[in-house]
Amino acid sequence: MKVYEGLKDIRLKPQRRSVAIGIFDGVHRGHQKIIRQLIVDARRFRALPLVVTFEPHPNKILKPKNSHPILMSLPHRLRLFEKLGVAETVIVRFNKNFARVSREQFLEEGLIKRLGMRSLAVGHDFRFGYQGRGDTDFLRERAGERDFGLRVVPPLKYGRSIISSTRIRRLIERGQLKTAARMLGRPVSVYGTVVAGHGRGRKIGFPTANLNPHHETLPPSGVYAAWGYFDGRRLKGIIHIGERPTFNEKERSLEVHFLEFNEDIYGREVELIFVMKLRNIRHFSSPKLLAGAIKRDAQKAVKILKKPLQTASKRV
Repeated sequence: MKVYEGLKDIRLKPQRRSVAIGIFDGVHRGHQKIIRQLIVDARRFRALPLVVTFEPHPNKILKPKNSHPILMSLPHRLRLFEKLGVAETVIVRFNKNFARVSREQFLEEGLIKRLGMRSLAVGHDFRFGYQGRGDTDFLRERAGERDFGLRVVPPLKYGRSIISSTRIRRLIERGQLKTAARMLGRPVSVYGTVVAGHGRGRKIGFPTANLNPHHETLPPSGVYAAWGYFDGRRLKGIIHIGERPTFNEKERSLEVHFLEFNEDIYGREVELIFVMKLRNIRHFSSPKLLAGAIKRDAQKAVKILKKPLQTASKRV
């Protein structure tokens, strides 16, 4: 998938494109519905499927006091766009200057002229342009005048409620991972970069990879059975989220011990799939007792990871 830095990226040449626009935080089932409509439209119009997304979240600029943590980082979103069949993504860096762009300017100069847009897919509540004056009614009016296809995708519900990034984030923070997975359409995961740690895990016989999740939403503190993915490889693992009370460390961290694996993956990008919580974080009176607990965690994880992931929670 090609990734462009904004609509003025010199590599971005006008051609026939089908476009979907949104933040798509979490790329949940509702977002996937929009992107799948994009893919269908691209085939119909013989165009390239392109997503326009925004970074950071506009609320961080427009409503900083009411801004919530993100569900998913930009690199994680891009990874999922590509898996869904998106050929190109334009990342619009949202700032106060961009917030002043009018709905007409964004549509005419950005989408139609710069991208060569032949069709557009958006969610039912999509708004754009200065003060959010561009909405689906405006788009319907302009679609007829400017001869582009428009698909306003209705919301998707889980139970009686609309699936949303906010709902999913709250579920993950509460540890309700099965319900969150059903709304996501895949297991709850985190994607980040392996960073340097203290090396204590290796000293007690269980080397760990410390992950920087780039502000992604994490489940509650605890130890989890997990799958790890990087470079097309799948590894069994156990994740530790939280403080390290045995070593008197109060800073919350995320680290994973991969079973039967001992390679250096410092600086690599890794996706971790949460499968099941094994236990809460505990204080052990010695590193030896901690090592014994980790050994038992690993044995439990091996049994759990023998079972296939539930159909409702398949990876995108």
